[in-house]
Amino acid sequence: MASILYSPAIEVIASANRLLLSPFLSGPILLSATYYPETVRQVIAAITQNLPEKLVTLLASVPHPPAITALRVLVALGVIRTVNGALNTIASNSWRLGAAKGWDWANEIAVVTGGSSGIGKGIVERLVALGVRVAVFDIQDLPKELQGNARIRFYHCDVTSSESVAAAADAVRRELGHPSILVNNAGIAKPMPILKTSEEYLRKIFGVNVMSLWFTTQQFLPRMIQLNKGHIVTVASIASFVALATAADYSATKAGALAFHESLVSEIKHQYKAPNVLASVIHPNFVRTPLLDDFSDRLERCGIRFLTSDRIADEVVAQIKSRRGGQLVIPSSATGISAIRGWPTWLQEVVRDSVAKGAVTP
Repeated sequence: MASILYSPAIEVIASANRLLLSPFLSGPILLSATYYPETVRQVIAAITQNLPEKLVTLLASVPHPPAITALRVLVALGVIRTVNGALNTIASNSWRLGAAKGWDWANEIAVVTGGSSGIGKGIVERLVALGVRVAVFDIQDLPKELQGNARIRFYHCDVTSSESVAAAADAVRRELGHPSILVNNAGIAKPMPILKTSEEYLRKIFGVNVMSLWFTTQQFLPRMIQLNKGHIVTVASIASFVALATAADYSATKAGALAFHESLVSEIKHQYKAPNVLASVIHPNFVRTPLLDDFSDRLERCGIRFLTSDRIADEVVAQIKSRRGGQLVIPSSATGISAIRGWPTWLQEVVRDSVAKGAVTP
């Protein structure tokens, strides 16, 4: 059975929900049906001549009192949804209405960890296209297609080592300048049950996925605070909200990444009084990257549809271009899963059971 987190039906329902709850659609229909009911009937009659009789009858009822009431409810819900979205955005940006000022992409410097492959490589390519100079921190060499680009500088760096990160950061500051963008993208995953997870691998995955967030941020945040300008992006996962069977280590690191982001936002605002330093956290569903090569076939047989690295890179760089901080769940249709901890226990277990069926080895 396909995991309910990745069912195509979720996308369809989410799209219908966005359409129905758009006050820009329901509002004009409500006004027309309220003040010009006869005109609405004539328009419906003209465009529904070849439709089934039952559907024509349903559409013709739009100017009737029950339909008007339903439209009013949709408009109200749509307005609430729109206002809620606006409040989410300004709350994530120190209650600022507009985008942060002072950004000039041709003069910005970015550091992208894990930028030699997968999502990181896509982010590097898009930042360079934007005009940004990019420092790639990775233990893998740059792929051929990124080599020779004057706006890309590679630094061999083990992000699990504070000394290695410090050395690479010093080199960036010396050779390029102080970065204004930090994308903490580096991550690893290797599904295995809790009883089979070695101490060596635990230390490695927590080092790459969690501890590195501290090491890079400690290097680059001070200058951002000094200038009251910067953007730190943390690539987490949908696993930040839903623990995955055979991936307790990965799920724990991504929950830790979310906690890191939330604390970082609070400290930037209250500890350092730097409201124009932005922070974003990204929660993708399963993404087709080299990390999943060993078990992607099994997941696909369970009905999971993979996102592409390009899709995630597009949204990460779009978030940077927006000059706003925030939390992004990709695809947006899965945003509701972020509330799972507040659901009734039985419903949480339904979700976890569904996910586990697609994760455990038969």
